[in-house]
Amino acid sequence: MSWFMQLLRSSYFLYRRKSRQALSRRAAEVITKVLFDMGIDRFLDGSLLVDHGLRLRFVSRASNVQDASVYAAVRAASLVQAHALRQAQADAGWAAPPRREQVERIVDELMAKLLSQSAELRALPAGDQPIAERSAAASK
Repeated sequence: MSWFMQLLRSSYFLYRRKSRQALSRRAAEVITKVLFDMGIDRFLDGSLLVDHGLRLRFVSRASNVQDASVYAAVRAASLVQAHALRQAQADAGWAAPPRREQVERIVDELMAKLLSQSAELRALPAGDQPIAERSAAASK
């Protein structure tokens, strides 16, 4: 019975295969939402993590995010670009929303740190595969 479950699991993960590009898009969504809803100070107090379902999440004031169900975790305070965003907001006034370029720089730095922590994340394909390529890869 266990070989059957492994077969089901492998075909499921081939169908739902994620990419680094999809993970970075999700990171941009999460960061933008947290900055809009909570602000830069609460963002800097939290952590961003990727769990075994390859879901990127923000955890506010996480004391211990090195859990067995987490591939990689990064404290937001360790991101230099997040501190640069805080300084830019202080210079422009607190009501200024973050620009897309600023969020993209934070995402680039975050992805570099996440990939350096996890071989599983580095093994993900770089970009999204078209459906035809996915089905061809699954049939091999």
